[in-house]
Formats: sequence, structure tokens, C-alpha cells
Amino acid sequence: MNKIKMLAIALSIGGVFVAGVAVGKETKQAKYIARDEVKWKDLQGPKLGALTGDPDKGPYGGLLQLPGGFESPWHSHTGDYEAVMISGTSRHWLKGEDGAKAKKLPPGSYWSMPGGIDHVSACEKGADCVMFIWQKTKFDFVPGKDAAKPADPTAKPADPKAKPAEPKKP
Repeated sequence: MNKIKMLAIALSIGGVFVAGVAVGKETKQAKYIARDEVKWKDLQGPKLGALTGDPDKGPYGGLLQLPGGFESPWHSHTGDYEAVMISGTSRHWLKGEDGAKAKKLPPGSYWSMPGGIDHVSACEKGADCVMFIWQKTKFDFVPGKDAAKPADPTAKPADPKAKPAEPKKP
């Protein structure tokens, strides 16, 4: 073969390769989601609205909303998560810590929670808490190993026939 034919074949193959690469690439586009367009998933009180990724399958980023006055039971997540508070004030604490003394996290606050660590998440009364949360794993809620909370002394007894213990007189 002469050099001109070889050059033409090489250029043709190179052109096909370049065209294939260009066709195979997705064009990056800007993405805008207004708050009223967020698709919320109800988590039995809290709500999760995915903004990017898929929280049911893998890495994601989204809004987590806790109702004002909400306090979760002890729980953990399989994967680590990170969050930034957008509105409201939340508190989070681990076993052995006093929830009443947990650091208050107002808007702009950041925290991270390692996977597999039992904790409680709470939202102060007065306003819902909205935070941006992201995980490199899918979202899950694993009930705490010791899911029982301390007994509420003002709660009614579970058995309607049972009577509360009489307080001891001094």
C-alpha cells in the first residue's frame, strides 16, 4: 500500500474513534430544583427529599426534615453521613451522653456521624429542622441495639388495670 492510502485509512479510523467518544459522552447540564419541587419520602415523621443520587440505592445528597419537637429513638445508619443545618435547631447525642446537654446546632452548623453508632437525633420545638445530608452509601435506619428509651415518669402504665406506685412519704 502506498503512504497516501495508509494515511487515509489511519485518519478514517481515528475519525471514527473520535466521533464514537464524542457521541458516548453525556453533555453536562446545570440542575435546578426549587423547594416546592422536592419529592419527599415520608419516613414516619421525618421526610427525606433526594436532590442528587438515589438514597434507596447508593450515594445521594438530599434534604432531611424533622418536625419541630421530634426526637428519634436510638438508631444508627450502615454508612457514615455528613450534614449541614439549613433551618431550625437540632441536637444529636450518643449512648452515655446527656441529651439535655447535647450541643445545639443552629443553621449553618455541620456534623458527621459514623455508620454503626447508635444515636438520637432531635429537633427543638418551635420550627421544623431542615438539613442537607449526604452519604456515600444508601440511606437506612437501623433500630438501636438497645432500642428502649428511659421510662417517662409521666407516662400512663401499659396495663390499664395496673396502678402507678404510690410515692413514698418522707
